[in-house]
Amino acid sequence: MTFDHPQLFLDGATDVVIRRRFSHPPAKVWRALTEPELIRQWLSPDLTDCQMDPRPGGSFRYVWPEFFFSGPVLEADPPQNMLHVEHFNGDTSQGPTVRTTLTHDGSGTRLTVVMRYRDAEARANAIQQGFTDGIDAVYGRIEGLTFA
Repeated sequence: MTFDHPQLFLDGATDVVIRRRFSHPPAKVWRALTEPELIRQWLSPDLTDCQMDPRPGGSFRYVWPEFFFSGPVLEADPPQNMLHVEHFNGDTSQGPTVRTTLTHDGSGTRLTVVMRYRDAEARANAIQQGFTDGIDAVYGRIEGLTFA
């Protein structure tokens, strides 16, 4: 099985979809997405704060020196599925809902992320601001994680 680079594409007027396969099983990819010490390793070396409570009613917060993302966790079914809302710098008017699905795929995991914006303009603004830039490098670091 080949573990590939992310595929990013636009779906309909509001969605950004990311797909990638990992050699890690779903439970380990879930840990990478939900444990702050692992999130720091793949998301960004520049994080100054990283919090994640991956339960329905929980929340997350990722802080860099110049900006932050935060929001509520709406659904979680470890290690297969999570739905959260992603706010940029606390702006609750334009952030997408983000559904992350992990599916067992041979000896690894198929990741699908659907970022759904409120309308086409909000999606276009997010892309213009660079929110989808660097996806390959970011998810590539998950593949390289060593799990204890």
